[in-house]
Amino acid sequence: MTGNHLAKLRKVLIITYYWPPGGGSGVQRWLKFSKYLREFGWEPVIYTPQNPEMAAVDTSLEKDIPSGIAVLKTPIFEPYGFYKVLTRRKEPLGAGFVSESGKPGKLEMMSRWIRGNFFIPDARKYWIRPSVSYLTKWIERNPVDAIVSTGPPHSMHLIAHGLKQHTGLPWLADFRDPWTNIDFYDELRLSRWADRKHHKLEALVVRGADRVTVVSPTMEREFREQHQRDSITLT
Repeated sequence: MTGNHLAKLRKVLIITYYWPPGGGSGVQRWLKFSKYLREFGWEPVIYTPQNPEMAAVDTSLEKDIPSGIAVLKTPIFEPYGFYKVLTRRKEPLGAGFVSESGKPGKLEMMSRWIRGNFFIPDARKYWIRPSVSYLTKWIERNPVDAIVSTGPPHSMHLIAHGLKQHTGLPWLADFRDPWTNIDFYDELRLSRWADRKHHKLEALVVRGADRVTVVSPTMEREFREQHQRDSITLT
């Protein structure tokens, strides 16, 4: 693709926690979308953590990253070291700060309570404010035409929400999994306050985004019913 053609493309900022060399299903959806966006008139700009907690590594996926795209990275603080000390576990964590190996013990049950009630919407919450600040300044110098956030983790959506408030740019919120309807939600041992907070933030995202996409007919139906929004798109 020539430099002149690239210059004519509209730019979309894609906020994603998962990106190569990370592996697993969470990486592939927007990696593959990014691979073909230029064919539809869009130049992807990726924003992702510099030091994420990776459950899997797959360097072979790096070949699918479009040549020459901008990949912005900033450091992220995550409390996983505390979790592993508390539970004496060494294996990578599953979604939602929940270990996927065997029956949880007392220490892990305590860690789930801490995760569900203090790390809202998830353990990447500490990346929201610095990311909004960084990206707002970056966009002032490097204009883009739209924003995409993909979650989980749903903190990515809250970064996009903050950018939407600062820039007014159109925003697409992409849900690869449900939020409060996720299968392990009840395992988080939420207080009433925390449960209300999760639902409030979910509504803020689903109703605040200009477009919302989901990955299954069940999610499409649940989001439409829960948030009284018809414009939920299955992709």
